[in-house]
Amino acid sequence: MNIIDIHVHPELEDQDYSLTEKMIGLAKRYGVKHICLLGDVLHFGYDPSEEQIRKINDQTIELVEKWSDFFFGFCFLNPKHPEEFMQQEAGRCFKNKNFKGIKLEVAVNARNKHVEKVMRIARNMNIVVLLHSWSTEIIDNREHQSDPEDIAYLASHFPDVKIIMAHVTSARERGVLAIKPFSNVWVDTSGGQPIAGTIEYAVEKLGSERILFGSDAPGRDFSAQLGKIYGSNISEYAKRSILGENARKLLGITDG
Repeated sequence: MNIIDIHVHPELEDQDYSLTEKMIGLAKRYGVKHICLLGDVLHFGYDPSEEQIRKINDQTIELVEKWSDFFFGFCFLNPKHPEEFMQQEAGRCFKNKNFKGIKLEVAVNARNKHVEKVMRIARNMNIVVLLHSWSTEIIDNREHQSDPEDIAYLASHFPDVKIIMAHVTSARERGVLAIKPFSNVWVDTSGGQPIAGTIEYAVEKLGSERILFGSDAPGRDFSAQLGKIYGSNISEYAKRSILGENARKLLGITDG
């Protein structure tokens, strides 16, 4: 089974690649064929500057170029920045064909008007937007936190943009039900340790085709996160879909 992990964060201080090489070795040990790097998005805090955004994306570009057969990248943006800067930064990242989407973290809530700038860029470039979401934890205050209902609000206003809501293991039933009506929203399985019934519930309500495997490595262990899928009481078809086929179709990954 060719596993694609769409939710991994490299560490910005890994200057000699030792941590990256260790992570690649562990991933391959468990059958992971490709990893999507989202950037070390909290390295500079919740509201990174333009210069800090460039540094984070510089690392992703470097790693994707060095391990082009293994890594894909997402371009990290802060919606508070001017639209012109974000367009330029997205264009810079997407010069590399192995970039597959835009990553947003917690600079603003998904309902914030600033996010509309990012969604316009994504729509014009026909690329996916992956947003942090959580329903059991508040990050400092409501301004920064996007709950599943906020992702649903955004999806309703941009039905022609493909969205990935991160951390369904933390959003759980609430998150699944919030985004269920919106066919332009997928979920990833990152966000916590395995909890019995979570994946089964998501498959029942959404269908296995809208679920993507994400580990949140290196903060989470590949083996435990894969165990969420392998240990779930779902069909083999559903497991294959979640572990790789859905990401392959959504992100346009064409190799074997």
